[in-house]
Amino acid sequence: MRRSGGGLTLACALFAACGGQETRRAAPAPQPTGGLRPLTSRDEGAARPMPSGGAATLPPGHPPTAGADASGVSGTIAISPVLRPRQAPTDTLFIVARSAGGGQVVAVRKEEDARLPRPFRLSPADVMVSGTPFVGPFDITARLSKSGDALPAAGDLEGTARGVAAGARDVVITLDRVRP
Repeated sequence: MRRSGGGLTLACALFAACGGQETRRAAPAPQPTGGLRPLTSRDEGAARPMPSGGAATLPPGHPPTAGADASGVSGTIAISPVLRPRQAPTDTLFIVARSAGGGQVVAVRKEEDARLPRPFRLSPADVMVSGTPFVGPFDITARLSKSGDALPAAGDLEGTARGVAAGARDVVITLDRVRP
């Protein structure tokens, strides 16, 4: 049986192409025992440890993140007893905050399986266009959609709270009218 020397020939050719030097892999960088590792090669040295409690902190002067922003609006959405029989478990709830006085839409939230009464919260995380300031006062409309469509339609149940300040708590919106 005859053996091919092709594998050895290829290895010799590669060794010669590298200038006769062996190729060695770099040792993996040591992982820090606690905290975060550097994000880029410019961040040399040990990673900064996480603050006590494991929660990350923002650098000085950084604006608050959406989850930490206290300017959210929260409360309860209820339904008028007269309209309760018209509610179905498959209805979709839309909560829309507009600039007070019928202005532009600022924030929207969509919730499936809308059983009422239920708590709600709108915050800067719900803004329609990223970067839009979540600044009140707002006119907040809650709407139960039979079709699940974002566009209002005849037969949808609605309620509105007007002049709601950013940061307001315990806002009550009662669905008390049927959209014509």
